[in-house]
Amino acid sequence: MAIPSKKELRRSILEIVDGAKEDVLYRRDIVEKVIEHFSLTSDDILERIPTGNSRLETRLNWALYELKKAGFLSSPSQAHYQITPQGKELLATDADSSDTSVNDAGGTGSDDSTPDTPEEEIEVLYKQLRDRLAEELLESVKRVPPADFELLVLRLLEKMGYGKGTVTGQSGDGGIDGIINQDTLGLEKVYIQAKRWENQVGEPAIRNFAGSLETEGANKGVFITSSSFSKTANGTADKISAGNKFIRLIDGAELARLMIDHDVGVVTKTRYYIKKLDENYFAEFA
Repeated sequence: MAIPSKKELRRSILEIVDGAKEDVLYRRDIVEKVIEHFSLTSDDILERIPTGNSRLETRLNWALYELKKAGFLSSPSQAHYQITPQGKELLATDADSSDTSVNDAGGTGSDDSTPDTPEEEIEVLYKQLRDRLAEELLESVKRVPPADFELLVLRLLEKMGYGKGTVTGQSGDGGIDGIINQDTLGLEKVYIQAKRWENQVGEPAIRNFAGSLETEGANKGVFITSSSFSKTANGTADKISAGNKFIRLIDGAELARLMIDHDVGVVTKTRYYIKKLDENYFAEFA
């Protein structure tokens, strides 16, 4: 099941806290009952937003905050919640807990077409900025001369943690454009083919590359292009990798993502730090 929206969580939390045997319910118990109520799977629970935070936890935290801010819940002690007379009245009237009193208290209000929490709104904007950057980056990469493209690829692989790379200068579609040493002595090598192409890379190019690996006595290869791979090219690489060789294909879209992730051809413009309350810090004062 999809993770419930903040609006759905607000109503359910009130019902859970109101129906509990104890007057005060610990936050962890609320989470467990929410998971049970919505029949959430382990995948649902583990789903995260780009900040690394749990999507469920993020929505639940905001739901609790808004209910407390609006006066439907109280918190007599750290991370413990109790329904208020106002909250009981809300449930009795069967009103929607996402009404004006909640939204005015700090809630964002949401529907299926908008982000559910401020963190998720940031996630949407972050993705838009990243997608735009990837498009601009790939356009710039496609303007790099072929020989320099090979050097760019080796620099990227080095930033990704591979060893020192060397441009070989060999020519031909089946040739080796670069070599990465995975260890100091150069006993483990990865052979690179880097093609700054506009057209889609087809199966013959993959077979030629595999043949070059065979000639070199190599079993690891990375084929990187600024364009894309055909379905048959991907299938051929998969079949070859199922044997005694491994060929990894990286198309233009993935190349741009990797360059962003490893700071190749991009610079950091601004950093925003989102902090949260450290409940463990205040536990010692309880």
